[in-house]
Amino acid sequence: MITLLCPECRRENEPERLYCHDCGTRLDRSVFANSKPTEEDPKDTHRRVRAMFDPRRAKLRQSFFRYSKLVLGALFLAGLIQMLRPPDLPPRSKTPILPTQINLDLENAAVDPRVGPLRYTEEQVNAYLGYALKGKQAALSKILQFERAVVAFEEGLCSITAERSLSGFSVFATASYAVSLQEGVLVAASRGGRLGRIPVHPALMDYAQILFADLQVALDRERKSILKLEAIEFHPKTVALLPKKV
Repeated sequence: MITLLCPECRRENEPERLYCHDCGTRLDRSVFANSKPTEEDPKDTHRRVRAMFDPRRAKLRQSFFRYSKLVLGALFLAGLIQMLRPPDLPPRSKTPILPTQINLDLENAAVDPRVGPLRYTEEQVNAYLGYALKGKQAALSKILQFERAVVAFEEGLCSITAERSLSGFSVFATASYAVSLQEGVLVAASRGGRLGRIPVHPALMDYAQILFADLQVALDRERKSILKLEAIEFHPKTVALLPKKV
């Protein structure tokens, strides 16, 4: 490509300029009058023009974009359906169950080291959550109507699912943690989660903690009682809380 050299500051300018980009001196454009225009081979011109107006290529392009939009739309719809599908949760209890007073047990274990280990099943913890959270609606989010919280225990892992509703549709968010009690500090390492039935990577799940912030506030009393214990252990379907030794 021919450039225009400024006679004053020696700056190389683009061919379409009339004045120097730096100093503003008028450029000598006579170099273009002496340059020979490049001529394209007629055969190459014919092939290029034919390719531009080839109806088969135009149809292929249209088909590609049409099917691409269709596939992307199908993937988006499938993802939305998976988000709205409920995960495998225990059914709601139709008959009221008198829950174990876990909060009182925790407070007694925190002040009386002679209390033995506390062990609870998933059913007991879920019954307590259903009872306790009913009286703490003021601490729960008003954006999405809180319905219930359900826990599940595995070896070394605790998962909690929050069910909320929006205009009559239930939305489910699940978070899994490896939880341990270390010197009075409750350490929870994310192991991922789900939105509906869509898996969420642990790194992304760290940004979704806001979905459970209201639950943490509502259960703050129980959390403080657990911090006064020695250890917490998760096993399949059960959790064990160990008081500090005398």
